[in-house]
Amino acid sequence: MKNVTFTAFISAMALGASLAVAQTITPTRVGPVSQYGQLMTGKNSSGKGQIYGSCEGVKDGAEVQVRGMSLYWSLMPQALEFWSEDGIATMVNDMKIQIVRAAMATGDEDWKGEWNGIQLKGYAVDPNNQKQFMKTVVEAAIKNDIYVIIDWHSHKANQQTDAAKNFFKEMAQTYGQYDNVIFEVFNEPEKISWSDVKNYANQVIEVIRQYSDNLILVGNPEWDQNPSAAIGNEVNDSKNNTAYTLHYYANSHNWEGTYNWGGESEGLKGEKAMNAGLSVFVSEWGTANSNGGGDPNQGRNQSWQEYLNKHKLSWANWSASYISEGTAAFQGGSNKTSLQYTTSGNLVKGYLSTNPESYTKCPTGEQGQGQQGEGQQGEGQHGTAAFFAAPEFGLNVSLTGKTLHVSAPQAATVEIFNTLGNKLFAVDQVRGELSLATLPVGRYMVRVRSGSATTMRAIAIK
Repeated sequence: MKNVTFTAFISAMALGASLAVAQTITPTRVGPVSQYGQLMTGKNSSGKGQIYGSCEGVKDGAEVQVRGMSLYWSLMPQALEFWSEDGIATMVNDMKIQIVRAAMATGDEDWKGEWNGIQLKGYAVDPNNQKQFMKTVVEAAIKNDIYVIIDWHSHKANQQTDAAKNFFKEMAQTYGQYDNVIFEVFNEPEKISWSDVKNYANQVIEVIRQYSDNLILVGNPEWDQNPSAAIGNEVNDSKNNTAYTLHYYANSHNWEGTYNWGGESEGLKGEKAMNAGLSVFVSEWGTANSNGGGDPNQGRNQSWQEYLNKHKLSWANWSASYISEGTAAFQGGSNKTSLQYTTSGNLVKGYLSTNPESYTKCPTGEQGQGQQGEGQQGEGQHGTAAFFAAPEFGLNVSLTGKTLHVSAPQAATVEIFNTLGNKLFAVDQVRGELSLATLPVGRYMVRVRSGSATTMRAIAIK
């Protein structure tokens, strides 16, 4: 047969030889991940940036908003209680969370905490324990079929580039094939330039993209309150699946308008970013003051919730802990199997109560209908054709293991796309079987053309 290959295919072949895959983790329930699939960025018909799921693809009305909790830094025993399989399952059952954020300490932090005999120190000092904390949360999220944010929880990540690259390489190799996983590469840059953030993010994203096309979150200057800084100057992402984070604390930040001193509100800057076509993700927000203290103002929290729901923004609330702060969700008597709520926790649990009671598995049986870009389809665009069954033309396609079976009245052309709609390679003159053994583990779209007949299928390489 004649092979027509592309650079992406060569990369995929190399990937297949080197990809480190964890033992398969099987969900114990049907949750949001089975229903929505991989989260991905896209634009609606008005050009506004949103988040979509690979199950339905990018189209008006298919925007995905998931809501849940952020764990506190992995340095405090009052937090580590919930960095556990039981802790995640309890929040799924009691709070109906759809996403959990694992905020891993990255530097040489040492808050003199001890948990289960472990002296809690940051990744720079104790990478093994910090990675194990992270892996426990990620695998618990996969089992519960919820999304999980692997968060490099640093204010100075641009000074930790090599460590971050090594960490995210391991995480992407191990878990990058699971639709559950989201990578947050820079928690909250302080008062540094967007160019410094972008330079760091470009390096880490390049490493992740060797192993995964999952959603990546990038912070922005002054504690993620300037997502509009990336307008016209986005990070480099070969998979075009990056969102920009917006963080706020309800007592301290505004959802609309400008401040008396002339600065734009955080909500306005988020809206400007979305209207410019950037996708925004609220990976951290609190009910009270920006320092974690104070008492939640219900009116301000309600206004922020209206803003989040209006723009269909996904979020993780800070924090799933019983640390002595006004924004902590749990009281001191809580543990990983029994939650007692603070004022903040009750407020957040009320918002989460409107999350679905149950979920329906993606109707295609496999997630991944691709991503449409700005309402159009075509070669090189973020879009794939719709599903067309064509048995009446004698064209049938199926997958066994890593072998694609093509039944057609004449030789067919097979095209393989990733879940973002980017074509990886094409093969002409296919008759009978085509090996896909060179493809890494993951989900793909297959388009088969034979004469006037065309069919499209979502497949999963396991």
